[in-house]
Amino acid sequence: MKLTTRKIVIRNFWGKPFRSIGLAILIAVTSAVLLVGGLFTLSVDSGLDQLSSRMGADVLIVPRGSDIKSQSVLLQGDLSHNVMPRDVLDAVREIPGVKEASPQFYFTTLGAACCDKKVNIIGFDSKTDFTIKPWIRRTYQKDFPVGSVIVGSDIHVDESGKIKFFDREFTVVASLEPLGNKLDQAVFADAETVTLIREAAEAKGFHYNSESEVSAVLVNLEKDADLELLKRTLRTSFDDLQIIARKDLFSSVAATANFLKKAVIAIISFFFLVAVASVYIAFSISANERKKEFATLRVVGATRKKLKQIVLGESLLVSGSGAFVGTFFSALVFYGFRILIADILEIPFLLPGASLVASIVFAAILLPIAAGIVSTYQVARRVGNLDVYSALKEDV
Repeated sequence: MKLTTRKIVIRNFWGKPFRSIGLAILIAVTSAVLLVGGLFTLSVDSGLDQLSSRMGADVLIVPRGSDIKSQSVLLQGDLSHNVMPRDVLDAVREIPGVKEASPQFYFTTLGAACCDKKVNIIGFDSKTDFTIKPWIRRTYQKDFPVGSVIVGSDIHVDESGKIKFFDREFTVVASLEPLGNKLDQAVFADAETVTLIREAAEAKGFHYNSESEVSAVLVNLEKDADLELLKRTLRTSFDDLQIIARKDLFSSVAATANFLKKAVIAIISFFFLVAVASVYIAFSISANERKKEFATLRVVGATRKKLKQIVLGESLLVSGSGAFVGTFFSALVFYGFRILIADILEIPFLLPGASLVASIVFAAILLPIAAGIVSTYQVARRVGNLDVYSALKEDV
């Protein structure tokens, strides 16, 4: 039976199964780290970009105790149930330099037929809103009929197109594009619909904030407005308010995201270098152990080029099998746990477009394969230049 290069490579792979499978596992881990790290970095960037485009307010005013730094409805979608008097909204509109101001209402249901868990509801005034409505308009351009709601991308609605809160049905008129945080699992309703939901809740014995209370006030300022004036004016009239500028909202989440991205890059670099070094060392040791084998192949007619092809073929088989397996399983795990990752890290997290995902997948496969071949190229050259006479004389 004629032994082709391919058959020799496969036979050698299974001839040392622990070495071959061990290296393949290391390459698989490297590919997994490359894929997860690349997707993580792009997802964070995509989530921040989407969040920044939606966050159209210069200032956010919420009741003190809302823990806005770590649990902001704008950053992560965790809703505070603290409320403040609607007079705050009226006072804000009277302050010089305020261009526009709009209220929002947050509360949580006990559950809904569409969902496995409780649902966050975000109410807004469609007549004055300038943050939620532009985002909704990308998907839904019509008016907001009383009794209708808009749902986040992660909320699935059955064929009836209805969603039930407190035994009362509401019509779902649109499903929004993904944002990359818990707002994808929220329901949005105009102020008049919020009133209906509140009435349905009260009929079942649950009491939420009244019409004279709001959960937050979002403010846009004129170009040269004095933010400190707004803060002083409100604090002389109202207690227990948090007044937070847009830059302060994004500074903490951006710092966290940048730290995590740097950590991911460091981990990728470490595993990549370890994989390259391990493959090189393993094949160098193997080549030294197999000098007589290679010399014998030369004696029976194998060319120097063929010996190089055997070594590079073994490297390709080890690297390729590991890269494909690592990429496949890490992609499944990453996609399955992407929402949990966003919940744990508390940062915007949105998968990039299909073309970018495909690029990361190809890179996670091709880079470890290329690294494996490059790391063994010098070994292959040494094998090709082997002194047959000296190798056959050595005691192995």
